[in-house]
Amino acid sequence: MTTLRDDSVVVIMPTHNRAHLVGRAIESVLAQTHTNWQLIVVDDGSSDATADAVAAFTDPRIRFVRNPKALGASGARNVGVRAAGPSAFLAFLDDDDEWLPRKLELQLEKFRTSDVELAAVGCGRLDYDESGMVTTQVPIYRGQVFEDLLARRARGYGVQLILVRRVPGEDDVLFDVDMRCLEDLDYSIRHAMRGPLDFVAEPLVKVRRDDGGPHLWNAEAAITGYRQLAAKYDKELATRPWIASYYTVCIARDLARLGRMAECREHLLRALTGSSSRFRLSLWYAASMIGAVGIKVCVRLFPILPPELAS
Repeated sequence: MTTLRDDSVVVIMPTHNRAHLVGRAIESVLAQTHTNWQLIVVDDGSSDATADAVAAFTDPRIRFVRNPKALGASGARNVGVRAAGPSAFLAFLDDDDEWLPRKLELQLEKFRTSDVELAAVGCGRLDYDESGMVTTQVPIYRGQVFEDLLARRARGYGVQLILVRRVPGEDDVLFDVDMRCLEDLDYSIRHAMRGPLDFVAEPLVKVRRDDGGPHLWNAEAAITGYRQLAAKYDKELATRPWIASYYTVCIARDLARLGRMAECREHLLRALTGSSSRFRLSLWYAASMIGAVGIKVCVRLFPILPPELAS
């Protein structure tokens, strides 16, 4: 069991033109049962009334930092990390999401009761889509989860979910500003390289996709993100061809969404090497001759899931 001499948390919240939403996210931090926190709201070059929305909160634990020019989500988070004063832990919250009240309390308890020194603790989530439908996700992978994260099968460690232990005398892990998609996965992977991860087995975060605004996740950005991830971890993927194959499948799926069917078929053929899903890949390839709609049907009826340890 680990003794926590310090349970202080710095929470980083980047925001950009979300004056209508940022207050809801701030209120979810104020509602935390664990009260030893500081919230740094990083206004990433907003042109709306975001500053006024934040100024409406007078709690002295809330600090406002403004970037005169938008740096993007990763750059804004890094500004917050660099601005953070001394604390034992770091946490992150997006301006359109919400924490449930016991989020920090339960994660700190997981650090406190662990038999090993954890690098980070994740949790489950409630996903709200554009139609208001809610899906619950609860993690299942814990411990040495580097490969599980690399293969995209380990849920529960997204940036708005994890509580990260800071290591005295070591620089904080920063976000890769060159990555505009999957940067949160890369961030979690690098923490998994530091040590074991664990999670609270219940949803503690409301992740929303229902505000009608633009999001960083789109087919073009995802293709770039997978390619950047493959390049960044090329040595690790060289010994895990089944994961490299899965990345190629994901790229093929998003190429189909963009209507780039010739490139889609090229990637499906490439994915056959090292994959255990050859039958389904063959179905996808045949369906691609119909066009993007064929891939869409296959994704629904014959999904290719993140690979397990070896294929």
